[in-house]
Amino acid sequence: MSEAAQAGSAAPGNLAARANALFEEAVSGPRAQLGENLLRMSLTAWENPELRPRLLERVRAATSSAEGAEYLREHFSALLVTRLGEVVDVPRLRLNALVVQVVGLIMLRYVMKMEPIASASVDELVETFAPTLQGYLSE
Repeated sequence: MSEAAQAGSAAPGNLAARANALFEEAVSGPRAQLGENLLRMSLTAWENPELRPRLLERVRAATSSAEGAEYLREHFSALLVTRLGEVVDVPRLRLNALVVQVVGLIMLRYVMKMEPIASASVDELVETFAPTLQGYLSE
């Protein structure tokens, strides 16, 4: 089992360490699949029934307190803007657009449970959204 698969399926612990493990595996693949790998990375964590409650707590805190919003903003900025910006040479605005897509999908699927996104398979979501993410990453 890959390190990312273990991080996505293991019992909850340090969320930042799990995110880092998933991120490292996502960016180690071919650049042409980076959008797909990043989306699959995010969904892998959210699909874990042991991690999801902790992740939902973070999202709820982000929508109800300045401290919670700062934590989540820093997390996404560090992982999907700063670190991803070290891997691809694209404008920061495009990296932020990628974050918008990922966070929006997470909100619709796991928080709002909007259909058909809530019941779609991970593969269907990746097939639908990954090309858009890849477009943001094209140099």
